[in-house]
Amino acid sequence: MSKKTPLLDEVLKYKKEENLIFSMPGNKCGKGFLKDDIGKEFVDTMGYLDITEVEPLDNLHAPEGIILEAQKLLAKTYGVKKAYFMVNGSTGGNLCSIFVAFNEGDEVLVERNCHKSIYNGLILRKLKVKYIEPLIDEKLGIFLPPDKKNIYDAIEQCENLKGIILTYPSYFGITYDIEEVLRDLKIRGLKIVVDSAHGAHFIANDNLPKAIYSIPDYVVLSAHKTLPALTQGSYLLSNRDDNDIEFYLNTFMTTSPSYLIMSSLDYARFYLDEYGNDEYEKLINKAEKYKNIINLLNKVHIISKEDLSENYDIDKSRYIVTLSKEYSGHKLLEYLRTQGIQCEMSFASGVVLLLSPINDDNDFNKLLKSFENLQLKDIRQDNYSKYYSFIPEKVLEPYEVFKKEYKYVKINEADKNIASEAIIPYPPGIPLLCPGEVITKEAIAIINDYLSNNRSVIGIRNKEYIKVIKE
Repeated sequence: MSKKTPLLDEVLKYKKEENLIFSMPGNKCGKGFLKDDIGKEFVDTMGYLDITEVEPLDNLHAPEGIILEAQKLLAKTYGVKKAYFMVNGSTGGNLCSIFVAFNEGDEVLVERNCHKSIYNGLILRKLKVKYIEPLIDEKLGIFLPPDKKNIYDAIEQCENLKGIILTYPSYFGITYDIEEVLRDLKIRGLKIVVDSAHGAHFIANDNLPKAIYSIPDYVVLSAHKTLPALTQGSYLLSNRDDNDIEFYLNTFMTTSPSYLIMSSLDYARFYLDEYGNDEYEKLINKAEKYKNIINLLNKVHIISKEDLSENYDIDKSRYIVTLSKEYSGHKLLEYLRTQGIQCEMSFASGVVLLLSPINDDNDFNKLLKSFENLQLKDIRQDNYSKYYSFIPEKVLEPYEVFKKEYKYVKINEADKNIASEAIIPYPPGIPLLCPGEVITKEAIAIINDYLSNNRSVIGIRNKEYIKVIKE
């Protein structure tokens, strides 16, 4: 391997492996564009389409021509008032939504297991935060979205609530009966932002979870996760008439937007309109068929709606593959990688696979064969990561912590200190402590338990030190 272009070399090497991509991006490394002639031409000429804002190609920051036309078509597809192309992923969309929806000092309700960009937005906008605590399905080893009771219980703890930020679906592709809740929250006058990063395709077919795009004030969709769009390509949907959002769009997005990304976003919308219903119908039928065959092997279990509590639904265009607790999801991911299969992610007791309409019987048969050949003894784990239900005391808002001086102390000496940054065990990837929350002996015991079982804990330095506010 050349030392002159280490990144490029490794990317080219990875391509030559010809892995079966059951992970992002939704375009499956370019194959998703090969549905028709316009998509094929896009792929074939991609290297020559890196263009800037020359006269006939409009301007994303002041669209008056073809970009404006494309965004109007996007709004029509999703049934919303306005829609925008985002070229820096859902991170940019989340930041825009938070800034346009809320003012400094507003109290907002947020799911504790929200995306990092949401936490960053809370700090930058200087918001007062109340958390909706996550629900855990101990049997399946996954965390669930909040249910109706969970949300309203959290609302009762608020003093002067201005809005709510929800995640729909979860990163496992699990959804819940949220429409009635959203409509009630709007009647209450609350602003609603929904991070729907993994739900850009729900509009395609009735067998997918319910699309709720037309109800919240703002919805953010990672088109690149599940649709034939290039990485960083996302949509921001708005159901409001205000124009303030355009200021924040211009603030949080580059002034040199990629026409490659924008063109792919236009194609992804066209794909939904032209092929979405039929293609996802075929995919879901195929996925259900092979799920049943794989489950009959009695080695792994792919979750169905019937495995979940009442009122929860699941995205049938992905597999949540679970194992008995004595086996490791991380080792399963590594095993599948040796079989030329790239998973989206692993968790303590399983893996997640993102499927696509381009996946044919050969792809599913390759996956089936890999599970047939799986030797469970090779993926056994000595320790299972227990999920903890733990609600710490918050004494400072996250934005108040941002400017505070900090120091590092040993974990076992951190009792009664205030966390300066989030402490996030993986799995499940839910903050045990958020910035501004008090570190207790219980929290220390949980952190030590994770570390003793060789689990990753973001926010812990060298497995020994924790960052706290200097008094």
